[in-house]
Amino acid sequence: MARLTVVNDDPALLDVMGEILRGDRYVITLIESVQDELLQRIRRSEPDLLMIDLRHGDDARRGWEIVRELRRTPGCEHMPVVLCSADIPALSEVQPELEVAADVVTLELPVEIHEVLESIQTLLGRREASTCS
Repeated sequence: MARLTVVNDDPALLDVMGEILRGDRYVITLIESVQDELLQRIRRSEPDLLMIDLRHGDDARRGWEIVRELRRTPGCEHMPVVLCSADIPALSEVQPELEVAADVVTLELPVEIHEVLESIQTLLGRREASTCS
């Protein structure tokens, strides 16, 4: 089973994603992004795929900064990422960086359940699952 880690600062969204993704296909770790030691918690979850919100609090780019930092970790360089946000201008701002980044899919919130599932399946299907440890 693939391990998915979902990071968001909205507990209600985390609960919804947990309900959608839990089951026979995935092992889910939900992390509220306001918690201390966020990067360490993500690394410890050893995700095969990370789903993270672009905006965390007032920082419109924090999610992408976290992804960039994680990808400097040996073994995590090509970890698949679903980067989501309701802040469309912020997504547009990071788009040039995303175009050269491998294994990143963006989703504009609100999003349909099938779009989330298709994005995850596409990213996991592109490569063999590898862990971030």
